[in-house]
Amino acid sequence: MGIINTELSFSTTELNWIAISVGIVVIFLTINVVFVLKALKLERWQIRKIGHMILNTIVAFFPLFFANILDIFITLAIAIGILLILSAIPQIRIFQRIFILCSRQEDNPWELFINAVLMGTTMILILWFFRTDVYVFTAAYLTVSLGDGLGEMIGRPYGKIKYKIFAEKSLEGSLGVLVGTCIGVVVGLAIGSLLLVPGTWWKIIVITLVGVIVEALSYIFLDNLTLPASIAVCIYLLFLI
Repeated sequence: MGIINTELSFSTTELNWIAISVGIVVIFLTINVVFVLKALKLERWQIRKIGHMILNTIVAFFPLFFANILDIFITLAIAIGILLILSAIPQIRIFQRIFILCSRQEDNPWELFINAVLMGTTMILILWFFRTDVYVFTAAYLTVSLGDGLGEMIGRPYGKIKYKIFAEKSLEGSLGVLVGTCIGVVVGLAIGSLLLVPGTWWKIIVITLVGVIVEALSYIFLDNLTLPASIAVCIYLLFLI
């Protein structure tokens, strides 16, 4: 790791084991945030959503500190392997403990497992397709962190004007999604040095509105799949073609 990289190479001979080692440490520090939040005696939904925001923020910036996309895949594979081993130890069972803290009480474990697999697949696909424009990945997952995150952090306690398409939302929460999505897109495009390109700001407005609409139409946790994918596609259509 070192300077920020907005373009990833693919090399099987130039693996950076220092970057991989640091990446694994960062992953485990991030995972343990939920236990810190629990120690602060926050409500379960707050632990879930704040943990979700922190995790997706780390995810958004994570690839920028690698030069080789294979380093990222190896980092994830090793981290997942360690997590599986720790989860098989009865005294630790880290996956099970995280599940309890980071799920809704009504959530079905199998649905959450399938959602996690789909999220991981979506993440890898977006990163792979935009490996030469990593800022697109950053923008996409900052909108998940800030857009989806602020949507619930504002909408759940303060939402008064309710509406329902596939899942109940609130106007106040959707305004939070609007603000968070806009910030995520702006930061991502700033990393890609695109903010001063003529016509950028009306494109940001379009991308933000698409993100808000997609989030409003998404069923419960599916916005973790549809939101980053739609943001990435919009940036591609408006900036990269």
